[in-house]
Amino acid sequence: YDFKTKTDTEVLLAAYLKWGEKCLSKFNGMFAFAIWDRRKEKLFCARDRMGEKPFFYHVSDSGLFFASEIKALLALGVKPVENDAIIFDYLNFSLYDHTEETFFEGIKMLSPGHFFTWEKGKTEIVKYWDLADTKPLLEIGEKEAEDKLRYLLEDAIKLRFRSEVPVGVNLSSGLDSNSLYNYALQVTGENLNIFSMCLASEEYNECGLISRFLNENQKKFWHSCYLDPVKVLSGAVEMNNIQDQPYGGIPTIAYKYLIELARQHDTIVLLEGQGVDEILAGYPYYALDYENDKLGIKTDTSSVFRGQDNSKLINQNILAKDFIDLYKERKLNFGKPFNSNLLNAQYRDLRYTKIPRVLRFNDHVTMFYGCELRLPFLDYRIVEFCFSLPARLKIHNGSQKYLLRKLMDGVISPKVIQTQKKVFGAIQAEWFKKHFKERVYHLLNSESFKKRKYWNHENLFREVDDFFEGKITNSFFIWQCLNLEMWFEKFIDSK
Repeated sequence: YDFKTKTDTEVLLAAYLKWGEKCLSKFNGMFAFAIWDRRKEKLFCARDRMGEKPFFYHVSDSGLFFASEIKALLALGVKPVENDAIIFDYLNFSLYDHTEETFFEGIKMLSPGHFFTWEKGKTEIVKYWDLADTKPLLEIGEKEAEDKLRYLLEDAIKLRFRSEVPVGVNLSSGLDSNSLYNYALQVTGENLNIFSMCLASEEYNECGLISRFLNENQKKFWHSCYLDPVKVLSGAVEMNNIQDQPYGGIPTIAYKYLIELARQHDTIVLLEGQGVDEILAGYPYYALDYENDKLGIKTDTSSVFRGQDNSKLINQNILAKDFIDLYKERKLNFGKPFNSNLLNAQYRDLRYTKIPRVLRFNDHVTMFYGCELRLPFLDYRIVEFCFSLPARLKIHNGSQKYLLRKLMDGVISPKVIQTQKKVFGAIQAEWFKKHFKERVYHLLNSESFKKRKYWNHENLFREVDDFFEGKITNSFFIWQCLNLEMWFEKFIDSK
C-alpha cells in the first residue's frame, strides 16, 4: 500500500480496504474507531481486544451516536437518566464496567474484542476475539517459557516506544512496573523519565522503597508527587467531572496527580505495568483457586468480590428493601469457560471486573491531560501466552507471578522481587477516619442524599457510626455513598 502519511489512522483504513472486517485480526495495539463505508453505506465500528480504549454509543429513533466519552453523547442531546440496574450492581456487588451497560440508561459501551456494524438503521454486534478461546500449553518447560516471555515482553515494549514525543514510565515499588522499567531501559538504551506517587502516610508510602531501588543516575530522571487529604478533596470533584461515571476512590484520585506530573515534565506517552496480576495470578485469592484445582474442588468464580479498597462487600441491610426486591433476581454471569477455578477467576478479572474498570479510569485521566497510556503487558500475545501457561508457572511453592519473578532474577534488585507491594487503596479507611468524618456526615444529612431511594438511611447511619467508632473496617460503602451522590449532582440532578 502506498502510504501518504505515517499515521496509525491510515494503517486502519488501508487494512480495512484490504481485509474488510477481518482486518481486526491483523492489529496489535489499542484502538476504538469507526469507518463509514460509502460504497456499502455501512458503518464499521470496533474496539481493541482488551478494551484499552473506550467506545460509548446510544441508539434511538434519531440515529446512532458514538463517542469516547459519555459527556460527548450528553452534549449531543442524549438525555441523562440514571440506570438503576447498574447502580444496584455497584452498590450490591461493588461492580462497574462489567457489562455493556453504563450508569446512564440507554448509553452502552461496546465490549472489548467486539465490533458492530450499522446498516440501514440496524445494528449488529459481533465478537471477534475472546480469551476463552485460548488453548492451554500443557507441556512447556520453565526455561522455554522464560525465553518466550522475554521475547514477547521486549517486542511489546519496542512497539510501544514508537512515538514522536517523549515516552516515560509510571513506577511503583512493585515487581510489575520495575520489570517494565528495566526492560524499557534495555530496549531503548536511553535514560527514561519515571513518575511515582507518594503518600503522606509512611505506612503506605512507596517512595522510600523506590529510592532504594534506583541508582544515582536514574534518580536524576525520577519525578514524584505527594497525595495528601487536601488534594483528595479537590481531586474528587475534578475526577467526577473527568470520569462521567462513578470511579474507584482515592487510588484513582492519586492517579490524576501522577499524570498531571508527567504532563508538567512534557512526557506525553506513558508506559505502565498494568495487567500482570491478572495474567500471572498475582492476587492472593488466586492461591485458593490454585489449591482447589489440585484437590479437584469446584468453586464459584462470582463469589470473590471486594471493594476497591479491598474491604468486604456492602452490608445489604443498608440498602432499601424495595430497591433490593426490584433487582434480587439479577444474576452475575461471568462465564466459566475453563475446567479450572484459577483460569476462570483470571478470565473473570481480565474480562469483567478488575481490568475493565481500571482501563476506563486510567484512559479518561490520561486523555484529560492529553497523554497516551500504553500497556505492554496487555499486548494480546502476552495475555494469551501467560493465560495458556500451566498453573505451576504462575504459582510455585507459594510464590505468585512465578514466571516473571524467575525472568527478572538477576535483572532487578532481589528486594523488588521479594518485597510485598503496599496496598494503595487501604489508606482510604485510615483517611476517612482521620480527615473526612465531618464531611461524610454532612453528606448523609443533606436533603438531596436523604431523598435517594437506594438506601435504608437509618441502617446506613448506624453502619457509618460503627465505622467511625472502629467496630467495622469496611470503608468502601462510604465511598459509594459519596461517589454516587457526586455523580447524581453533576450528571443527573443538574440536567
